[in-house]
Amino acid sequence: MKIVFIQPNVGFVGHTWEALGIGYLSSYLKKYCDYDLQIEFYSGFYDSDDTIINACKDAKIIGFSCTSPQYKHALHLAKQIKKKQNWIVFGGIHPSALPQLVLKEPSIDVVIQGEGEKPMLKFVGDAHKEPTPSKHLYHTEYVEDIDTIPVPDRKTIKNERNIDQAYEDNKRRITSVLSSRGCPFNCSFCCSHCLWGRKPRLRSPTNIIDEFEQLVNEWNIDFIKFADDTFTINKQRVIDFCKLKLKRGITVSYGANAHVNTVDEEQLRYLQESNCTELWYGVESGSSNILRDMHKQTDLGRIKQIFKLTKEYGMKTRAYFLLGMPNETIQDIKKTEQLCDELQPDEVGFTLLAPFPCNEYYDYETMKNWDWSTFDEYGNDWVHTKILSNQQLKDEQKRLVEKYKRRITFRQKEG
Repeated sequence: MKIVFIQPNVGFVGHTWEALGIGYLSSYLKKYCDYDLQIEFYSGFYDSDDTIINACKDAKIIGFSCTSPQYKHALHLAKQIKKKQNWIVFGGIHPSALPQLVLKEPSIDVVIQGEGEKPMLKFVGDAHKEPTPSKHLYHTEYVEDIDTIPVPDRKTIKNERNIDQAYEDNKRRITSVLSSRGCPFNCSFCCSHCLWGRKPRLRSPTNIIDEFEQLVNEWNIDFIKFADDTFTINKQRVIDFCKLKLKRGITVSYGANAHVNTVDEEQLRYLQESNCTELWYGVESGSSNILRDMHKQTDLGRIKQIFKLTKEYGMKTRAYFLLGMPNETIQDIKKTEQLCDELQPDEVGFTLLAPFPCNEYYDYETMKNWDWSTFDEYGNDWVHTKILSNQQLKDEQKRLVEKYKRRITFRQKEG
């Protein structure tokens, strides 16, 4: 059975997504499926529409993994690929958030909602027995012990292209590792729980370091990004990972997302010793009122303390700030600017609130037909606050990006 997985392009921005999710699906199916599978992968960033469409002509199953900005391109391709005897499958955050709406599309047969490994395995078995496609929704089935999921099938997803792109952009061979699924925090703007849920499921330190070592030895990687929402959820796991990395003599550097409430000085010491060179914090706002609206569960004193400690241990800091919360005022944005001046992060990004499906700001009736391909957290023409217009928000974002242009994140430099 031939399966083609497709990662659509990202609308007006374009981005080199690593497709780790599809890599996990491929490795999981190859390990646990009882049927012979031929799995191929194509990316809308690297492969032309014609290349993708031609590759699907003899495929039984064509699977799309898409965020909201990717959805339009995915649907465009699906309409051209759909035949009577093939199955068109949609998964990822956007279909998981709006499964019934996505399933209404004539060219889409199946929606995989949430974490995909178990539902996709079940679907492949069903599709083997059912020759004529029909509408199906497969609900989330979490893998509780995620050590049982093989590492991503990086050869199938052509990860070398992303690594080469990273080298062209940063002069480093970079790739990502996902060490956990699920985030216990309840940030109002976040959508990741749509896939992973809120209960953290953690890979063991040994399982993580084995993949880390494999990437260094087999892929010649010289920097690894942990793609977890929050790498530092469990202090002891982080410390044990750091100890294993030191014991094995792996010197390659890495960076990770962290939450100021889950970091302390002991953990920072181990991170620094194991050559963690960067930590990335979602600060979001310098206004206590806005932080409360976001359900960030942080306070300004803690943020300042952890940034100071991180710098003392010699690690680069990145601060993410979010503009456009419903109650935000110019005064709140000024407080964010003042906090950024005080923190002095090595890198900083300023995004706009994006009411994606699955977060608290999405309204089904008014937003279900939005063209998400022209919309993301770096720029959009819709979001405004109760006081500030969309143009005022964009002007403030532009001003801040210009002010901190020497430290602005690479992603925002692109945009």
